[in-house]
Amino acid sequence: MDEMISHARKEFPNEACGILAGKEKKVSKVYKMTNTEKNPMRYFMDSKEHFKIIKAMRSEGLQMVGIYHSHPNVRPYPSSHDVELAFYPDSSYVIVSIINSIPEVRSFRIVNGIVNEEELKLEH
Repeated sequence: MDEMISHARKEFPNEACGILAGKEKKVSKVYKMTNTEKNPMRYFMDSKEHFKIIKAMRSEGLQMVGIYHSHPNVRPYPSSHDVELAFYPDSSYVIVSIINSIPEVRSFRIVNGIVNEEELKLEH
């Protein structure tokens, strides 16, 4: 959680994005990605970087369990653009909002354009 929030603050005023890797829906590694859009309202991951990360995850025996991005200026709910980019129905889509001094983080499943919020559990 701290890595995603830190990344969101570092990339402000633009959106940050990344991949969450692990096993059985549990995140064990955060891969910070480059937002090629360099935009406060949109993100798109660099395709070459994405390919390298997928290869690295496989070599470490990890799976992509989620994708995260930040909302620097709005609440953490998927925009229409976010829904369009939801290419992985088995993945969680985590949004980190840093509009307020205390970040708000929410997780969603997006399948065929349908957005459903899911519970986000933190374990130490």
